[in-house]
Amino acid sequence: MTAPSIFTDATCDLPVAAYEQYNIHSVPLKVMFGDEVYTSGVDMDMAAFLARLEQGDVQPSTESPAVEDFVTRYQAAGAEDQPILSIHISQGLSQTVARARRAAVQLQNQQRIEVWDSQTVSGGLGLLVLMAARAAQAGYTIEQIVPLLEPTFEATNFLFCVDDLTYLHRGGRIGRVSYHVAHTLRIKPIITVSKSGETRGTYVPTKERVNSLAKAVGAFVRETVREAGAQAAIRALALYSDEYSFHLADQLMDELRQRLDCVYLDKAQTTPVLTAHVGPSGLAVAYSVGDWPV
Repeated sequence: MTAPSIFTDATCDLPVAAYEQYNIHSVPLKVMFGDEVYTSGVDMDMAAFLARLEQGDVQPSTESPAVEDFVTRYQAAGAEDQPILSIHISQGLSQTVARARRAAVQLQNQQRIEVWDSQTVSGGLGLLVLMAARAAQAGYTIEQIVPLLEPTFEATNFLFCVDDLTYLHRGGRIGRVSYHVAHTLRIKPIITVSKSGETRGTYVPTKERVNSLAKAVGAFVRETVREAGAQAAIRALALYSDEYSFHLADQLMDELRQRLDCVYLDKAQTTPVLTAHVGPSGLAVAYSVGDWPV
């Protein structure tokens, strides 16, 4: 049996080197400023996005890849006898996974394509993709990898904090009451992606509150240490969006390294697609507790 090609999308945050090392394919999303349409990671990187955002004349929006985009990318991936495992942003946050599934149906007589809803985003999605890509590189088949995704998801958490909740509020990602309370009291909630109930796969605020992005570092470390418990292995990603949070990500990595046995620890910059929805200055951590198959 042939190991699968691993696909994801532009909301997946991993170090650039990981995409190259594990041959991970990423399907880009569109970023729009009014009538200006860009392709994330192709003709708009984070530096260009932040520069355009600073102009302040138009608020950004995003668009999931078209079904035809997925079809083209899947067909170009390689031999028809090599299956594809396509892991994407939560359906609760984007139509991306639904369009990937439609593309898979179109190609069902040509290629075997398994589409998996990660029920998370950014670094949380990144760790799931990394686990799958490492397994594929080690020769695991798609039948062996797919059953590993759900337990890895359950062991993985994603936390983030942003300087300004306006973007999340404007996009309907957080409620009016939560936004106004945070804005009035000048506090910043630590936000996660829900793993249960009706809110599963969507953004929800945790009980943790901080008064600055710098204070989020300590909150992230406390939660990661609490979650890890006596587990020997933890894999973590520190995510940053701009120059200020870049330095905070370094601090976050240092503290995680001191407090935990990190089997894997790295940092990555968030993509324009995610930043368009959460705002230009943010910090996040994604971590997976326990052993991986490889």
